[in-house]
Parts: sequence; C-alpha cells; structure tokens
Amino acid sequence: MPYLVTATDFSEIANNAIDYACNMANDQKISLTIVHSYTVPVAFHDNPMPVIPMEESKQIAEEQMSKLAEELSSKYPGLEINSELAYGDITDHLKDMTKEAKPLAVVIGNSVSENEGFWLGGNLLTVLKSLHCPVIAIPPGYQYKKPTSICFACDYHNIKSTLPAEEVIQLTNRTGASFHVLNIDHENKGFEANTPFESTELHSMLKCLNPSYHYVDNEDTDEGIQQFVSENNMDWLMVMPHKHNFFEGLFHKSHTKQIVKHAKVPLVAIHDKA
Repeated sequence: MPYLVTATDFSEIANNAIDYACNMANDQKISLTIVHSYTVPVAFHDNPMPVIPMEESKQIAEEQMSKLAEELSSKYPGLEINSELAYGDITDHLKDMTKEAKPLAVVIGNSVSENEGFWLGGNLLTVLKSLHCPVIAIPPGYQYKKPTSICFACDYHNIKSTLPAEEVIQLTNRTGASFHVLNIDHENKGFEANTPFESTELHSMLKCLNPSYHYVDNEDTDEGIQQFVSENNMDWLMVMPHKHNFFEGLFHKSHTKQIVKHAKVPLVAIHDKA
C-alpha cells in the first residue's frame, strides 16, 4: 500500500513541508508517516560532555512529536498519520525505513538560509541523492496544489541502464499531471554518437506518459532549467541527482545554495537503477 513519509525538526520550514505532505496524502488517499531523529547535544571542550542526558533528549522529542500529532489530527481529520522517533542521523534512518517499505515519496523542507532547519547544503543534498525512492523538496512557504505539469530535466546519457521508468510513471500517473522532458545544451556540446539511440530509448520507456519534449540552448544548465520552469508554469521539477554529469552540473556542492535559493517549485529527485 503506497504511503508518504515526511521528516521534521519542528522548524517553520519543516512544518510547511508537513502541511504539503498532509495535503498530498489526502489527495492520494494514502497514509503519512512523520519521522523525527533526535541526538544528544554535546559541549565541545577538553572533555566533551552531553549538555543533557539522553533520556531527557528523548523525552523532549516525544513531547514535541505528540503535540505535533495532536495538532495535525485536528487539522486533517480522516487522514491516517503515523509518527516515528529515532536516535541518530536522520538520513540514515530514512534510508533504512524506506528500504524496508518503499513509500510513494519522502517529502522534506527546502531551506534558503544557513540557519533554518537541518536540510540545507550537505544534509539536503545527501537526502536528495541517497534515498532510493522519490524525494520531494518543498521551498519555504510553498503551498500545496495538485501538480498539473511536471518538468523532467534529462541529459540523455545512459538512459536504459539508469532511468527508473516505473517509478517516474507511477508518480506521474498518480498526480495526473502532464509530463515534459527538458534537455539543456549549448551548441550541441552534449551531443554524442549514441545520443540518437538514447533519445529513442527515452521515448520508448516513457511512451505511456505521452510526454512533450523540449530542447533549450543555454550554456548555464541551472539558469536554463529555472527559466523553462518559470516561463512554462511547471509545478514540479524532476531530476536524477545520481547521474554524474547532471549531478556535477546542477548539484555540484558549490552550486547547492544557489539551486536551493532559486527553487520556486518542489524539486523531485528520482534515483537511477545503477
């Protein structure tokens, strides 16, 4: 049975992502699991010591989660909401739980400030590229609306061996959105001998979605994608961050903050089969 997962640190950014996830779960008529991972704060000096005992840290997390669950039950009556607490790294816990029972997607908050939430930079990037299920990163303040158009940014490399077509098709069909494949290149620099073959494979694998294909000339990949998404009123931007070329171009560490800052719509990361 499909279900959604969302993670929280109880920040405003995370709360907004939870609201998005609740509305999406209602739309899809599926359950939602909310996850929080707590740690013990440590004071770093000559002899590092926990600031508070582990049991107290756990109790605080339990109280926060209980309060959140109560608020959401009142706000979203009829929605099945489950909660999980874990000790340690949130990314590791998400990897373990989604491996056991793969959800439709994991919904997380996408911060634009270094001090907001725990998803910015390395953590956000790690989650986007390491979970083997779709991850939907929600920009701050973005309100839920059922997506009617999805842009899939694709580089036409190793399509057959990497594209998780079933995952893409399932998520798209459940939303009922139109599907748009976008390729950004400049002066055909990305064109290789096997590009026509890769293009044929992509058309064949996604045929049931009846996609529209778009080819844009722009030497700045990120700029080209963001411009297309804005001008064509796309509701989701779908990417494959595991793919080396695309990852190096759009998701290189030096560009992370810029990408997060420019993301005006939910960013959907899908993960290759390799």
